[in-house]
Amino acid sequence: MSLHGMDVEAGRRLSKEFARSSQRLLDLSGSLTPLITNVQWHGDDGQRFAQDWKAYRSQLVAAGHALEAASNAVQRNVEEQLAASTTSAGSGGSTALDRLLDSASEEAGDLWDDVGRVTSVLAGTASTMWHLAQDLAPLPVGNLMDAEENRATRFGDFVNMGWGWLISGEPPSITQLVSNGVLFVAATWNTAATVTSFGFHNPHLMDDGRPVAGEPIPLTVGNPNKSDANGRSETPVPSSISAIVATTNAAYGDAGMAGTEDTGIRITTVDKPGGPPAYIVSIPGTTRWMPDGAANPTDLTGNLELAGGNLSTAAEAVRLAMEKAGIPNDAPVMLSGHSQGGMIATALASDSSFTNRFNVTNVVTFGSPVDSAPIPASIDVLALQHAGDPVPQVDLADATLLPGGGVSATRDNNAMVVTLPNPDIDPGFAGISYHDSNRYVESVTQQEGGGPINQYSQKESTQQFLTIDASQVSSTVSNISRKQ
Repeated sequence: MSLHGMDVEAGRRLSKEFARSSQRLLDLSGSLTPLITNVQWHGDDGQRFAQDWKAYRSQLVAAGHALEAASNAVQRNVEEQLAASTTSAGSGGSTALDRLLDSASEEAGDLWDDVGRVTSVLAGTASTMWHLAQDLAPLPVGNLMDAEENRATRFGDFVNMGWGWLISGEPPSITQLVSNGVLFVAATWNTAATVTSFGFHNPHLMDDGRPVAGEPIPLTVGNPNKSDANGRSETPVPSSISAIVATTNAAYGDAGMAGTEDTGIRITTVDKPGGPPAYIVSIPGTTRWMPDGAANPTDLTGNLELAGGNLSTAAEAVRLAMEKAGIPNDAPVMLSGHSQGGMIATALASDSSFTNRFNVTNVVTFGSPVDSAPIPASIDVLALQHAGDPVPQVDLADATLLPGGGVSATRDNNAMVVTLPNPDIDPGFAGISYHDSNRYVESVTQQEGGGPINQYSQKESTQQFLTIDASQVSSTVSNISRKQ
């Protein structure tokens, strides 16, 4: 007789192992806390680590509870399997067997989802524990751990490219290969330099580190040409696409200010009657061009990460900032970004773990390369590009080297790409002056009265973010940062 459904003995063993693992993690979270709190560590680093430990402990506890839930789910499947088997044996009819097969199929799907969630939590917990050990280790050991982790991550990027090729049938783009190649060479050099110095010096060349996000700081809503009491530009009322672009442009001015020492993203909430609040996340582009792994993550390294098809630390920090801002799972979200900010927006919109957490309905980019981002068709994307701006072309229209030696160029999404006339200014070297974010605000203001920009603004998905009533709008800014 063939077996249908679950092997109940294997299921019992799996349930018990999940339960034991859950208890170990919960015990670990409790036993480590007194050890850490009793360490005599004064100064800013000690205070920062104590704060970080609270987050680490929360993740350990969450992983423990997730394993407990998985244990219960498996046990429930065991019990239902036994009940179904008993019913089937008693009746001997095909109807009971059909019910058993249907139940097994449904429960197997639920179990697969549960195991997937647990696997994700465990991967995050393993990473957290590695970083905790790295932070507690003496400087030479911590530097060596960091350098080797960075090199392993870079190798993993190539594995991910190969896996993407395998499941999609599309080879990596030229831009992806070059970007990830540069990052891997830099990571290898970092490891060599760190080992040579016996761990006392890690140059962190093109090392993207770990994401950090600050608490949201309230902003005044009004005229972007005016400053609020804290010296920041006011957030404009999102009455049009040009106003949304202007908010992203205003976020550039937040870098280096109190509370946003590295760089800031703005989150605008639109709360109109008759619907849930909608959130506009405004992400500026590159604000630092050095590749030295410093605290500001919107730098040259961030550009290479995103061009390589990876989620950069800046992108992960945006995710953390959105979570700290309390954006609900089902609330409509628009991601707006200029240059690297647009690359962050499209990378997040292409990441299933992000879109499972946040309900991204719209993306607006300007001066950004978007052709290589596999954004789902369910998300409405508007990509604004000056005709002579060289930056949107850095992905080479998703040009791909084919195994036979040919080249293919096909966009990986259904974005509405709008080519704007060049502003009447000196183009500068290779047209780089056309990339200026202020010029995009001016161009969109001039062009949005009709044509494709107006068409996009009239979409049902877009309308939930637009209002002329300032009383329906609030805004915050959050620091995003990088930790080595």
